Amino acid sequence: MPYTALFHLLALYITRGASFSQYVIPHSHEVCVSQDSPNQHAQQYPTLVSGNLNGTTLIVPIPLDIARRAIPNEYGILEEAYRTLLPSFPDGMYPMMAQIVHDHDLQLPAYNASLPDFSRASLEFPFLDIFGGGHTPFRWAATFMISAENNLAIKGAESYGADVYPSIFDPPCDAYKTLPSGTAYAHSRSSNKTRDRYMTIETTQSWGSVPYPLGFVKSITNQPVFANTQTCDYYTRLFNTTHSSNAVPVVGSVSTNMEPFKEPKAWSGVYGWRLATPFLEPPAFSECKPTT
Repeated sequence: MPYTALFHLLALYITRGASFSQYVIPHSHEVCVSQDSPNQHAQQYPTLVSGNLNGTTLIVPIPLDIARRAIPNEYGILEEAYRTLLPSFPDGMYPMMAQIVHDHDLQLPAYNASLPDFSRASLEFPFLDIFGGGHTPFRWAATFMISAENNLAIKGAESYGADVYPSIFDPPCDAYKTLPSGTAYAHSRSSNKTRDRYMTIETTQSWGSVPYPLGFVKSITNQPVFANTQTCDYYTRLFNTTHSSNAVPVVGSVSTNMEPFKEPKAWSGVYGWRLATPFLEPPAFSECKPTT
């Protein structure tokens, strides 16, 4: 998620002498109370955007030819890169990422700024080669569903180049809820009925089968993310904290109607992780650059 774009807008407002309170909506805890842990590292990194990200990330194997049709032609696919991390990944397949997550307690202490919580859902495409060098992986995330009441988060994502559907989430201020069956459930649906978009993720714990190590999720979620190659979002999710130590391997299903696919899709028996991690990010736009 382009927190950079979001806080870049805040920085512009503040440096132009505007009151920060003019541009924020009431904090989410004034509507409903999140169970997520508070941001405990903001003061350690006052010039960086920080917060806690909680939710479910599933790795969805899709045929390479379908991935190739979904991903813009100008972006190469670094198949060798993900096979190096996952030698047993099925032949002829590509690891798409599906997730519903909740952004909690976002802060930028240097500007005395904070943002209301919001949820988001997305299909994302890691291990892309956008410079033709064959070695720097980027992640394409061009469409988001974002909590409809958080207009600033929506504008931040749009300014970064993404398409955004203002959406209603269930649960409204947490990453998931536990059903009586023990299944963890999260759902989003666009609030504009003329452009109906949705995503539902249902999972159960899967300690007996963990096809994707947590290190693989760390790798893909820390790849620079972009909607177009003019701007990249460089952020770091921290996997060495007490939050990430509570990560749970899961198996479940995802159903969605969202770009880049033109028709509704559903996948079952897919694996991933349910976890919370802190994150850090520079509060300014960055040019997409290959590593040297």
